[in-house]
Amino acid sequence: MKRSDILRRIGVTPPAAARLRVIVDTDAKNEADDQYAILHHLLSPMLDVRGIVAAHFEQKAGYTGKSMEESYREIEKLLGLADITDVPFLRGCSAPLRGLKDAPASEGVDFIIREARRPGKLYVAVQGTMTNVAAALNAAPDIADNVVVLWNGGGPYPQGRPEFNVMQDPDAVRAVLAGEAEVWQTDQSVYSTLEVTLAELKRRVYPCGKVGRYLYAQLEEENHLAYDPGFLLRSGENWTLGDNATVAVLLMNRWRGNWHMEHAPVIKEDLTYQPHPNGKMIRVYDSIDVRMTLEDLFSKLELAYGRPIA
Repeated sequence: MKRSDILRRIGVTPPAAARLRVIVDTDAKNEADDQYAILHHLLSPMLDVRGIVAAHFEQKAGYTGKSMEESYREIEKLLGLADITDVPFLRGCSAPLRGLKDAPASEGVDFIIREARRPGKLYVAVQGTMTNVAAALNAAPDIADNVVVLWNGGGPYPQGRPEFNVMQDPDAVRAVLAGEAEVWQTDQSVYSTLEVTLAELKRRVYPCGKVGRYLYAQLEEENHLAYDPGFLLRSGENWTLGDNATVAVLLMNRWRGNWHMEHAPVIKEDLTYQPHPNGKMIRVYDSIDVRMTLEDLFSKLELAYGRPIA
């Protein structure tokens, strides 16, 4: 089924001028929340989702060389459950950069470059490692003026701290922060506010067709497998849908005053921040509207898939 057929069930038609071109870049099999963010992008009519690029999570996976392929297969599975057949998904880089200027080739990197060379801004929603977008910008510096990097990652300001998405490829983050592309950052202190309980997901997501049942089941399973009392982000009955921040920053109005401009920091070896007064200016979000973001996700899932399964 075409994505447009699914969007027709939602019944919301934004003005044509509001449409934004987006590529979703995701380490989809890393844990359990990327799947929610992928669907949120796909179910948002104002987002012209050009494609989805699979990202690795090699630092977590132990540098097996297989994590990007796992993400690719998870995207394939999710689109099948969502009954969306016309959104391309592509393999990205299978390993971190080998230095700030490295530009490894992949079909996903080539796709980012092609889309960025079309007229108008291209928003790249980076929900994991920065490898793919850094490789594209390194390989084709001419695309930088057309690219807005929605960076879901980094520790809180001013000091920063080691953060999962940065850990996967610190040099890729350094390359993007030193480059010319526009960056909108949602750091860990902000994306971690997109918190839900399992009961909430059981009531609002699980009833939404095959894809809703899968979204809930795979997150519940991950919660049992990965629970660690020392990991402060999880209580045992909660989860953080942090990757949905890349949708939130596009949906929210621009008069909220919930972001500020900051000189891009230097990422030190310990992954904390070093101030860089001559660094380029990046947009750093101080907060996001959690109620609006989560209710928008739940409403779109219910409208699109909240009906009996044939």
